[in-house]
Amino acid sequence: MCVVMTKQIIALLALLSIGTFSAVYAETTTVEVPFDSHGQTCSFDEIAVEFHCVWQGFKEVYTLEDMKVYQGLLSEQRYDQEIQKINEAALEAIAVEQAKLTPNEKIIQNIEQKLDRGTATARDSVLMNLLKELNTCKQGMDDRTQNIQTAREFEISDFQLWSVNNVKYDGVLGEIAMAIEECEAQEEVYKLSIGYENFEHTKQFSLADKFTPDIQAIPYSQWTETNSGINKSLICDSNAHSQQYKQQFGCVILYDGLDAESIKAQNELRFGTDGVMNYQSQVLDDYNKFLDTYGNIHATIEDKKVEEAIAEPIANEWKDDHNFYQNSLED
Repeated sequence: MCVVMTKQIIALLALLSIGTFSAVYAETTTVEVPFDSHGQTCSFDEIAVEFHCVWQGFKEVYTLEDMKVYQGLLSEQRYDQEIQKINEAALEAIAVEQAKLTPNEKIIQNIEQKLDRGTATARDSVLMNLLKELNTCKQGMDDRTQNIQTAREFEISDFQLWSVNNVKYDGVLGEIAMAIEECEAQEEVYKLSIGYENFEHTKQFSLADKFTPDIQAIPYSQWTETNSGINKSLICDSNAHSQQYKQQFGCVILYDGLDAESIKAQNELRFGTDGVMNYQSQVLDDYNKFLDTYGNIHATIEDKKVEEAIAEPIANEWKDDHNFYQNSLED
């Protein structure tokens, strides 16, 4: 922003001398200077009778070299502001240059900076050399392979020493390494496909068109429709997968022709849902009845008489049939 400064000049003009008389004329003039100035110089040309003044202003844009010159003339605040402007302009210029770089060029630049700092690894060096010698490989774009391959062009590198370094090939480095090996394989495909060199490739030959023109090879509508359905038959009907895997996949598992839901319904109908196993057994009934009447701790006198009446005939029968007991009675 320019500020008009008003300056007053007292000009002393020496006029022509007439005889021995000479006159000196002084004039005050106001000049508007359209910028800030830090000094002025004036000079008088006696021959041309001209009075020249020069005002020294400040630049709109400073460089670092300018700041060294004007450091003593600018205020500290103005000096700091101009230094900040220079730094911002430099950062903006760097950002513009960075935006022009491709992703690969940015990787190369980053690795070069690491090399300057001494922090680069062997893997960084291999990647940088691969990126510096990028090239392309083509498949299906020549007279031979165009008959058997889809036209495609992919990126490789001409750097030959990438495989002699013991580094981990992953990320961008791994992708380039795989592309190089694929291109080497493509060279073999080209050699082996010499028999296709003179094939007419303007028409695609189809066995279906020749032998079954009225039969559709695949359910075209099914392959072109948009839905979220999944054909589970390849898993569920295959013997190559375990029952557990099929069940996790969502297949219906059959046991003797019944699925799990049908078996559950049958069991609930037969045994109920209370968790109690219900069945009839005469032996078990007699045993439970015995447990209910046996071992009455609080037996009464009447209970004991009943038990004695039951036990007495049994004991007498035993005595009559027991020979050892009968012999002891006779003795």
